[in-house]
Amino acid sequence: MAESVSRTLDVEEVLRTAVGALTRVTGHEIASLHLLSDDARTLELRGDRGMSARLREVNRVLPTGEGLIGRVAVTGKTVRIDRNYEDPNVLPSAKAAVRREQIRGFVCVAIHCRGRILGTLSLGRKTLAPFDRHELALVEATAYQIGLALDNARLYSESLRQLDEIKRTHTQLIHAEKQLIHSEKLSAVGELASGVAHEINNPLTTILGQTHLLLTHPETSSHVRDRLGIVAEEAGRAARIVQNLLLFARHYTPERRPCSIADQARRVLELKGYQLQQDNIRVVTDFASCPFVWADENQLQQVLLNLVQNAHQAMAKHPAHRVLTVRVWPSDRHACVEVRDSGPGMAPEVLPRVFDPFFTTKPPGEGSGLGLSVSYGIVTELGGILRAENCSDGGASFIVELPLGEPAS
Repeated sequence: MAESVSRTLDVEEVLRTAVGALTRVTGHEIASLHLLSDDARTLELRGDRGMSARLREVNRVLPTGEGLIGRVAVTGKTVRIDRNYEDPNVLPSAKAAVRREQIRGFVCVAIHCRGRILGTLSLGRKTLAPFDRHELALVEATAYQIGLALDNARLYSESLRQLDEIKRTHTQLIHAEKQLIHSEKLSAVGELASGVAHEINNPLTTILGQTHLLLTHPETSSHVRDRLGIVAEEAGRAARIVQNLLLFARHYTPERRPCSIADQARRVLELKGYQLQQDNIRVVTDFASCPFVWADENQLQQVLLNLVQNAHQAMAKHPAHRVLTVRVWPSDRHACVEVRDSGPGMAPEVLPRVFDPFFTTKPPGEGSGLGLSVSYGIVTELGGILRAENCSDGGASFIVELPLGEPAS
């Protein structure tokens, strides 16, 4: 039996040979082999020997947890019955067929491997001789051999699938190698920036504390108080930028909670404010009142940062008037945010591929082609939509739609 099922790594071949080999060895009239479905709710007949058309039909799909075979698939415990057609646990749909076939002796064992039940193996006989303990031991050992063969075959099939996937992505990986090396450098710079930000945060806290103490001092003149107000405002702005930088640089486990899209957009614009100002990009915002969305704040910031950076890069080398527009508004059951630039827009052949992994129109070293792809994946996972389009008056627009409120269970 072991030799028969271990000759091949093809799942279907294992199933075909297993039942035939078992019935040849044991001499029983009827045999069936069921495998659990992917959702483990049903058992599917994948191999049989000596079954009538009617009996095969009632055994084609069985519910797990019900009937003799269904219970074995759940408990893993062997079932042995001497007068099968009289047993009250036989499924009503199968009882008539079992009685017509006069199946008396019946045994069902679990097919398992690595502590997991894969299916069941059943034998039936029409003679009055009961199954003895030696026959039970043989059937259980056979089921174990089938489980090993099936597990090996599935591992082999999975290996082939993974190999095909590796081959498909090999070209993309070669193309992306330089970008990934560049990403590693950026990661190191990010860690360095995180450490520097922590060091800057300490003196900023001292400056803010001392400024507020001077503002409340009775001998501070109005002129000095005005100047101290400017110092406090600018130090507070610097502290917020440092805080946002730390949020972006931090490694974290995603955690969804109620959050405001407008608040995340403000953080991103504050973080990018200096760079946008250096390239003479005017920022226009229009944040309408909008209910919260159920998302991870850091992931949402990452999406918005990618969109703002793309808009920034599109306009940086564009000679026309540079305007970055960020809008937030509610629409039906969604919260919407638009990031629009006044750049050259996207070529018709680029637009359909803009969210493809590793696709980029930027020169080498300026982009990995992963930002929009990652953003698209995050938005999709949140149950939302991310779309891109060219504006009629020039430039490109990226719109994110996310469901409002807490999701159903």
